[in-house]
Amino acid sequence: MLDVIAIGELLIDFTPAGRTAGGNEQLECNPGGAPANVAAALARLGAKSALISKVGKDHFGSLLHNTLLSCGVDVSALSFTDEAKTTLAFVHLDDSGDRSFSFYRQPGADTLLRSEDVPLEWIGNCRALHFGSLSMTHEPARMATRAAVVKAQEVGVLLSFDPNIRFALWESMEEAKQNILWGMKHADILKISEEELCFITGISDVEKGSLMLQQQFGIAFIVVTLAEQGCYYRSAAHEGYVPGFQVNSIDTTGAGDAFLGCLLYKILECDISLNKLEKQQIISMLTFANAGGALVTTRKGALQSMPTIDEINKIMESNKEMDERFRPGIHFSPPSHWMNDPNGLVYYEGEYHLFYQHHPFSNQWGSMHWGHAVSHDLIHWQHEPIALFPDEHGAIFSGCCVVDFNNSSGLFAGTHGLIAIFTHADTCPETGQPRQRQSLAYSSDKGRTWHKYEGNPVLAEPDMVDFRDPKVFWHAQSERWVMTIVAGDHVRFYGSENLRDWSLTGEFGHEEGSHDGVWECPDLFELPIDDSGHSKWVLVISIGDNPSCPEGSRTQYFIGEFDGNTFINDNSADHIMWLDYGRDNYAGVTWSDIPEQDGRRVIIGWMSNWKYANETPTGAWRGAATLPRVLSLTQRDEGIVLTQMPVREIEQLQKESRNWNMLMVAPESPYMLKTKDDLLEIEADIDIRSAGEIYIKMQSSGQSETTIGYDPVRQWLFIDRSKSGMTDFHPSFACKHGVRLVPENGKIKLHIWLDRNAVEVYANEGMVVLTDQIFPDAPINELSISTKSGKVVLNSLHVHALQSIHASNNNIEQTSGRDEA
Repeated sequence: MLDVIAIGELLIDFTPAGRTAGGNEQLECNPGGAPANVAAALARLGAKSALISKVGKDHFGSLLHNTLLSCGVDVSALSFTDEAKTTLAFVHLDDSGDRSFSFYRQPGADTLLRSEDVPLEWIGNCRALHFGSLSMTHEPARMATRAAVVKAQEVGVLLSFDPNIRFALWESMEEAKQNILWGMKHADILKISEEELCFITGISDVEKGSLMLQQQFGIAFIVVTLAEQGCYYRSAAHEGYVPGFQVNSIDTTGAGDAFLGCLLYKILECDISLNKLEKQQIISMLTFANAGGALVTTRKGALQSMPTIDEINKIMESNKEMDERFRPGIHFSPPSHWMNDPNGLVYYEGEYHLFYQHHPFSNQWGSMHWGHAVSHDLIHWQHEPIALFPDEHGAIFSGCCVVDFNNSSGLFAGTHGLIAIFTHADTCPETGQPRQRQSLAYSSDKGRTWHKYEGNPVLAEPDMVDFRDPKVFWHAQSERWVMTIVAGDHVRFYGSENLRDWSLTGEFGHEEGSHDGVWECPDLFELPIDDSGHSKWVLVISIGDNPSCPEGSRTQYFIGEFDGNTFINDNSADHIMWLDYGRDNYAGVTWSDIPEQDGRRVIIGWMSNWKYANETPTGAWRGAATLPRVLSLTQRDEGIVLTQMPVREIEQLQKESRNWNMLMVAPESPYMLKTKDDLLEIEADIDIRSAGEIYIKMQSSGQSETTIGYDPVRQWLFIDRSKSGMTDFHPSFACKHGVRLVPENGKIKLHIWLDRNAVEVYANEGMVVLTDQIFPDAPINELSISTKSGKVVLNSLHVHALQSIHASNNNIEQTSGRDEA
């Protein structure tokens, strides 16, 4: 019994193969044709496959016949004709390996396939029939294809359809559409590209477009291929994205066919109804298919480039290792898929809650949900089910949570609970423009389940396109709730007594601070100034990516007063203060309702940058958070500034420490330290009065090197990640950047946390901070401290090996030629 029969075109692809000495393009002859590729992919995996098609009685026809035989495809139903020549296709590749086609098919032998050439008894005895649209461009092949499909449907054979649109082969686009729609009416499995989906439905959104096809045709399983990004799937019970594999692509011909062959192989191997497939089974199948499709692009040609099971398993294992290779050991990260802004930070009944912007179906930004995790110590996190899902009002953008202790909302029947205030984002049906409105949800069980307020949305400003990210707190002096929210280029303040009805009280920032990007993720809170007995208000604003600014997205803050209605800046309008001078700290907000006896204001940010956030090389998960930090205000000569240091709870991760005092470093005698642990905390008290530039380098066993440096002449602290490992995923990633740092009594103090995917540098007790992602080619295994000239005195150096929050167990050892311990 055959597993899969494919019916359709069989042809020769002529693909570029360099140039002659005279500069003329050379072409090589590669057997191809989408149904044939699918059959070859299945045979390569060990399935029993056959092809129904027709070729010319010519050299190319014989080549195709023999190639299929060598691939293990049954060619009993491959017929020859002298009425036409074998179809030829000329493939044109751009620099990234993507294709365009020119066809010689006027007619081609494959179009002359007749109904009598189709062995219907075969079809009744196979498990699946695969067909495409190109065998329906002309008669008699159209009728032959349809006869095979109808027979398969009559006897209950699984039907797989790939539109595989090539407009040049159709009389008109409308004819193409009608025949493709016919195919969809009969399909159980549909594989379709983004472009094809948009052509058929007129919808560019893959989720909405696939839903439309499912509802219209009742297709049991739809897969939308997304090139190197992977695919999106929709079944009767499940939907989601499955990320692709990053490979060095040279020719994408046949990638989609390999993908589909691999998918059919896995579906038949599973041997259950499509409607009964569990989500994890689907993800596993599509991961396998993505790997197969990716492998084909690393080779020239299609039909003879199909992968084996061993090859697919190898790339999957390699990708799995890559997924976890950069998994942070001391920073929070999602268990899978996409994460960006932290949301809803609140402390309640012994638990710190961390909600976050989450796309549970993809490793790129998309349909926003609220992911959720809880902690008792701000360091170790327990992942919880998704808290908030998109609904009829739109996706769930950023927002906050508060404890409604006095039930001012009236939603807790005499008790108290958690209120989430967040942005609903959708499209206005009247104007077609993006729309952002504010809504509520509430929880009576410590944030485990949430109920949307029936009166949502509770606040809307119809004239504002950017109107989002509410941050709410109780203002005791005015005895009401205050909402801080951003509106494109400024902050707006609203007041409410019940969290449901809001009135505008003030605005700030139209012409103050940095406007390099749209304003986002505000926060407003009061902090004491040192031990002076005085306090100031701090307004935190994140600004989105501006293509002309190399820094990308980052966060600024203002110091001033809040009178219950609006914020008043203490500094001049053009005075800009940055929260972090690295590249990867954005959208930070603070926890609400930390008990007064604790007394801390704790912030956490998204450890990425919109310039490259969708492209970082982490695989099936993407996104992480900074270390949680305590914020303080201190008086300096230049005025009142914000300082920050990681929360004290991180000290529990220290598992082994080495300490040195009065180390001398000169150009000819750098200090070297070998380590077996890639999670480190480094404290260095450095006398720079007799030194040139100072470098702390973190190196891997490969070629990766991340440098933290200080230039005493310029008084400049910097990170250089230009050689830090994987940097080529975006041109803005490899860079050297820094901030002015004034020594104190001729010394600087550096406190560094090194993770598998990041480094955080705190200087002079958090006066300045730099946070950067890094992706080393191998774990960091060596630290060195060196100088260009002069002498550096390390008054003290402490290196702590850290235990992973996922319970890693490694150790550190000194391998310097000197033993100063």
